[in-house]
Amino acid sequence: MSDMKQQEQSKKKTFAIILAAGRGSRMAADINKMLLPLGDRTILEHSCLAFERLPEIEGYLVCAAEPEIATVTRLLAPEIYSKLLTVIAGGRSRSDSVRAGLEWLRDSDIARDAPVLIHDGARPLVTSEVIRRCLRALAQEICAVAAAIPVTDTIRQIDDQGWVRLSPDRSYLRAMQTPQGASLELLLAAFSAPQNLNHFAVDDAGILLEVGCPLRLVAGDPDNLKITTPTDLMLAELLWAERQTEADF
Repeated sequence: MSDMKQQEQSKKKTFAIILAAGRGSRMAADINKMLLPLGDRTILEHSCLAFERLPEIEGYLVCAAEPEIATVTRLLAPEIYSKLLTVIAGGRSRSDSVRAGLEWLRDSDIARDAPVLIHDGARPLVTSEVIRRCLRALAQEICAVAAAIPVTDTIRQIDDQGWVRLSPDRSYLRAMQTPQGASLELLLAAFSAPQNLNHFAVDDAGILLEVGCPLRLVAGDPDNLKITTPTDLMLAELLWAERQTEADF
């Protein structure tokens, strides 16, 4: 892509969808894990602040469980979360929630070529640099982008009887993270494609790949973990505390 074209891409208003509608049953908590404390704020607030503080982000919306919309709206006070566009009801699945967010952006007359990043609210330690890597990749390529990190364990592929059938070279394997994204137009097309309407995908990259969209991976961060279990939350608390200590020096 030419330098002029890249500059035009980088000037486009960028939006984000933050997913917070999952129940998080493996957390074994009495409330949605997004509302659990992590240091001085809730998990969801940390995720929102990562996008709130970036000048490149024009605005973001949150997909929450319908019974929790009022709670989340009160939590994300406009005095702090000024870029929050709205809190909408998520769907029964992750894909349904993303689709609802994309349709809200479409109906709000957001430019069809606007870059849109989708982020798991349960990844509260995402850094500005990881988000910016995704944005730079979107500015350079007409494709989809996702953050990912190298796999460190040896991976074996087995059949349904437990026999090993493939031993892939782990140097070519990546563990997927978020943000993931593309232009609003590409995302709308992918999520409305017939093969994806009832397709179970664990992330947005899977939906985009299903319709043949090229996907560029950028470096994620090992600390950008998804909080799924109480052990994950304990690790996140340690990492958050370490960041505060580093910030004091």
